[in-house]
Amino acid sequence: MPLIDARKLRVSLQAKVLIVVLAFLVLVPAITLWLVNRHVSRQVQDEARLTLETAEAVFKQSLEIRSRNLRARFRNVVNEPRFKAVSQLGDSKTMTAYLNDLLEEFGEDNEVILFTREDGELLASARRDASLSIEDFSKTVRPTVVLALEGGQGLDYLAFGNRIYTVVAVSGTVRERGPLTGALVVAVRLGESAVQEMKALTRTEILLVANGQVAASTLPAADAFEAMTDAAAAQAEGAGAIRDFEIKEEYFLALATDDRNAPGFRYVLLSSYEQRLRALARTQRLLVGVSVGGILLSALVVWFFVSRATRPLRELRDMAEAVGRGDFSKKVEKFSNDECGEVAVAFNRMTVNLQSSRAELEKAVVTLNNTQAQLVQSEKLSAVGQFVAGVAHELNNPLTAVIGFSDLLKETVDDPAIRPQIDLIARSGQRCQKIVQSLLSFSRQHAPERKLLRLGALIDDILEIMAYDLRTSGVEVVREFGEVDALPPIVGDAHQLQQVFVNLLSNARQAIQGFRKDGRIAVRAFVAGETIRLEFQDNGPGIKPEHLAKIFDPFFTTKPVGKGTGLGLSLVYGIMQEHRGTIRVKSEVGQGAVFIIELPVATAAEQASMKLKGGGSRPPMAATVSVKSGIGKSVLVIDDEEWILSLTEELLRREGYEVVALLSCEKALEILSGRKFDVIVSDWKMPGLNGIQLYEHLRVHDPESARRLLFMTGDVMSETFERFLERNAKTYLSKPFALRDFRAAVAALLGAA
Repeated sequence: MPLIDARKLRVSLQAKVLIVVLAFLVLVPAITLWLVNRHVSRQVQDEARLTLETAEAVFKQSLEIRSRNLRARFRNVVNEPRFKAVSQLGDSKTMTAYLNDLLEEFGEDNEVILFTREDGELLASARRDASLSIEDFSKTVRPTVVLALEGGQGLDYLAFGNRIYTVVAVSGTVRERGPLTGALVVAVRLGESAVQEMKALTRTEILLVANGQVAASTLPAADAFEAMTDAAAAQAEGAGAIRDFEIKEEYFLALATDDRNAPGFRYVLLSSYEQRLRALARTQRLLVGVSVGGILLSALVVWFFVSRATRPLRELRDMAEAVGRGDFSKKVEKFSNDECGEVAVAFNRMTVNLQSSRAELEKAVVTLNNTQAQLVQSEKLSAVGQFVAGVAHELNNPLTAVIGFSDLLKETVDDPAIRPQIDLIARSGQRCQKIVQSLLSFSRQHAPERKLLRLGALIDDILEIMAYDLRTSGVEVVREFGEVDALPPIVGDAHQLQQVFVNLLSNARQAIQGFRKDGRIAVRAFVAGETIRLEFQDNGPGIKPEHLAKIFDPFFTTKPVGKGTGLGLSLVYGIMQEHRGTIRVKSEVGQGAVFIIELPVATAAEQASMKLKGGGSRPPMAATVSVKSGIGKSVLVIDDEEWILSLTEELLRREGYEVVALLSCEKALEILSGRKFDVIVSDWKMPGLNGIQLYEHLRVHDPESARRLLFMTGDVMSETFERFLERNAKTYLSKPFALRDFRAAVAALLGAA
């Protein structure tokens, strides 16, 4: 269909106008709001930073003024008559009592007073907190005392424990057996009252930290701890760094620094700019409200005019949706002689073309669905086949021991009370053998092939496989046909037909299981003219009449979601078509269903040209021959399973053979390099060097021994192994084997030799 020039479509232009106008209406207020918010936010933070820097200067000046006042207050104490009188006595207890009086006189913030000699010895002291160690405190203030004794200022800040002190040291003379020089030390705590006074001056929150602990704060204890933690992060960025953080939904700018002359003493100033942010938020909400109102009003006006202009295109869209739903009867009326009219004409032509091609597409989809159904089923069977093949190999080896040793016991034990139990063991092992062989036949991977088949044998194999599943589901299977050889052969693929039978039996079991406890499936087979008719009848709930016509459609299912794919019966229908057969169903609701299959009987020409295949059972062994005496004969047996070696060794020794039993082909090659054996029996599949590799080695280096080699295997017979046997004219024993078959095979090799 030729493309319409978009430049001629006035609707397209109006749509562009609508997009541009709406974009402009949204972008302009958004950009304006972003710029205003950015500018005001920066201004708010700059003002808070300036406030914080000013507060720091005021804070430092307040500390300096406070220190000078304290020094002026305490420096004349040593010159007071009372102090001199106490000093003249030279009594430590009297001095201590005097210092306690001074402590009460100076006020609650004065927590420690002590007098030390010039040599550092503590003469007397007084303290408010008994837990405070005077000895440690005296050692800590020693540098300040030394400075005072040397005529210095004697003023410092001290972080001691979790407290901060302003320490004032004043030099004086004490007479005790002669004049001694010492210093009076007064420690005034920088506590809550002090920070509250400085908060009023700086108009900021103040946090004092001593040795990593909150010493005093204008904030509550929990908030102070959080602020101290964040301040530590700010301190890591460098002294004097300003950063913002949040405490209980209130935003602050914090300045954290330390006093380098007082180790452990840090202070944090916090300036809140929450009120400015709230004012900014109110302004933002107002701008957003006005902008949204303007955008909505403008968009409504633009939409009204654009909708009137785009009405023809909307009608065209509705018609296109109708066509998309499969209604090709809709036709678009030509609106006008402009571009919209040209689109209508082109659309009508497209509808006609789609209607003609839809039929062809539906045919292709049906074919594709059938192919897909077969592919899905094939992949499922491939995975099942690989699993079953591995399980069968592991079962065949112990089954060989069970069947073989039971046969040996029957030959050895004459007690009539024990022989029935031995027979039961043998029959149970043979039943397991039949089930394993049926599973192998059903799951074996192969290309589709047409051979002569006995339907009775195929059905019996599937019934054997599904017997346990059907029995535990409460379903009785009634077999209503004679011997397997009673029905004439047909031409078909055994594995595909087995898939058909499994699907039909599984569907019947699932339908019965949820409907009744006394389930019953009748399987009938009889000749009807030139065809064989099979019937699978169940007493389940039946099939509704409206479902009968669609029962074989791909992906149609009446099962709940996740319980079925709707591919099983579609695959069955496809297989019947490939076999030139038919399948149909009869059903009444509540009375069950009958699936009827008709397959053509093989013609005389087909029977003459093809080999008859009975089903999935093991190919028959050669007839048993008379066993020769094994005296004077030697046999080498190689198998990686010890019970197989024990069985064959016991059997052969009873016949008079000299037996060497080995667990690996590598060891066998070592033995064969210096000795000859009349017969070599080797497992085909073993760890390391396998039976085929052993044969190839012997064929090159010892052809005579290679001719006397007999294979045995419990694995699936692959096409590669079958071609190998045919190419080299070799025979094999399939595990589990009967003792008579093993004797006959060994005797046959000796006879051929």
